[in-house]
Amino acid sequence: MKRSFIAIALSVMVSAAAVGCTSADVQEQGAINTETTQEATEEVTQEATEQATEETSEEASADTASSEDSASDESSEAATEGASKDSKSEASDADASTAKADDKKDTASSDNEYDSAIDKLLATKATKPDNADTLSGMARCVTLSNALSDKGVVFSEMDNDFKASLRLEILLDTSMGNSALKGTASAQIDGSKITISEDDAKKLFADVYGEDNFTPAKWEKVENGNLFVEFGDGEPWEFVEHPQFFEDDKYILLTGASVYGDNGGGESFEGYADILFKKNSDSKYGATLVYGRYRKDSIKVSSVETSSELAASKGKTYSGKNLIDGDFKTVWCEGAKGDGAGETITLKLDKKQLVSGIQICNGYTASYDLYNSNGVLTDVSIDFGNGKKVDDKINGYANAGNTAEQLSEYNLNVVELDEPVETDTITIKITGAKKGAKYDDTCVSEVTVF
Repeated sequence: MKRSFIAIALSVMVSAAAVGCTSADVQEQGAINTETTQEATEEVTQEATEQATEETSEEASADTASSEDSASDESSEAATEGASKDSKSEASDADASTAKADDKKDTASSDNEYDSAIDKLLATKATKPDNADTLSGMARCVTLSNALSDKGVVFSEMDNDFKASLRLEILLDTSMGNSALKGTASAQIDGSKITISEDDAKKLFADVYGEDNFTPAKWEKVENGNLFVEFGDGEPWEFVEHPQFFEDDKYILLTGASVYGDNGGGESFEGYADILFKKNSDSKYGATLVYGRYRKDSIKVSSVETSSELAASKGKTYSGKNLIDGDFKTVWCEGAKGDGAGETITLKLDKKQLVSGIQICNGYTASYDLYNSNGVLTDVSIDFGNGKKVDDKINGYANAGNTAEQLSEYNLNVVELDEPVETDTITIKITGAKKGAKYDDTCVSEVTVF
């Protein structure tokens, strides 16, 4: 479920890179009964091109609606009333997850020892180590500090500013956090300043992430044998949802879906966070953080069934397959009369498996004009199967001048389960929608399951 959370962090923020997109348009509203299937496609290359489309025609003939770039209005209602059959489409393997800014981190090669260790551990059976709560606390420091990279990062070799971000989260968690790290160090908080002896700090950082050459950053000060760190609040945050553990004689892996959020209510699924610990008897925690990466992956959707869809027009389609093609400029548009309340999207997974949630990209994000002209979701009811249902609000907004890239980022919504459920079918029902400036057809650009 969506959370309200204020993360305490540095005044320096590492922001998420925007999602890439490809191209598409909107269509006429002559909603039809269709059933389509298509082979699962290879990954779609996402382009950053933006097209402004203003062509719309609000007149309709007796036989066909005439809107090219948005869902049509009341003049084509007669053509939409018969839209009732499911529209089916095969899934794409395209990755719709967002990318993190990582160019300032020292990254490790993708074929290094740590990547190999992670891949081997992922092929084994999940377990729960005795110090799982402590490891979760250490991983929390990593994600809250925005230290992870999709290229992979060795924590002890990061740029010192990123190390300082991680150090701050470690100090906060040991002094005022709600994790198992609380009380394991002598850090004291006074207002917006943390104080710890320099010797204790060096031992703490070495225990947690192998720091062997502590150098204060610009917002860290060492005086009279003490380390002083200033901090503020309101920074973005990330959590690993419902983590799993894998273990061998040398390493412990914590992995799970990573969700990024901010105090403005925005959330996005970043992929799976793989955080690797090396067992270390010299550390008070029994293990030391060594490496982390984002695994740009999601759960494969094998097909999509929708209760209606807008009719194709001039080579543009609005079927359910557009929801899983990895392209934020193509959309599914419902084809029912009115704003689409009651219409459904059913996702069929490739197999029965544990699901933690879904991400919805709301609206027609190909351009500001298309987004503004068409309807968006406001409320959904999601049936994850096995009696697990979630009702949630769906946010969406656009400002004049926003690019397609910005729109696809601003309109991401994460809907999570309190606990994962094993399922192979997810049904999204529209329970609320807001019509656009010109049309009441509700559009959704992309859906990702994690």
